Amino acid sequence: MKTFRTVAIFVYPAEAQVIKGKLESENIKVFLRNEYTIAAEPFASNAMGGIKMDVYVEDFIKATAIIEKSDPEFTQTMTSSIKCPNCGKRSVREQHDVNSATGIPEILRAALYSIVPFINHKNYKCMNCATEFDLND
Repeated sequence: MKTFRTVAIFVYPAEAQVIKGKLESENIKVFLRNEYTIAAEPFASNAMGGIKMDVYVEDFIKATAIIEKSDPEFTQTMTSSIKCPNCGKRSVREQHDVNSATGIPEILRAALYSIVPFINHKNYKCMNCATEFDLND
């Protein structure tokens, strides 16, 4: 039995369908979880954790490369495959993501970073060891 790995998470079904079509055109089998539920009830997207795009484990690297090549901005929000340079865990969160902020100070800081992008700050934060870093570090 083959195992799956989540390659991307989407808020809207239309976004997921576009990327799914691109991956399937490259002969990668794609499975979308929660797609129909969120299509029927869009406000449930955050509560359900979005539409999860799964691929077979052996296709994960190829799928990630195709997504990154076709939509570089989308890959900036794909934090599930990013390792913390300090502790090596994959519990990384974007600093300017208001939806995943925990607490009022983090929400305000995320909003500030998204409104004023030229402020010098680190883009990612490890939820395990609290290390802030950029992918270029």
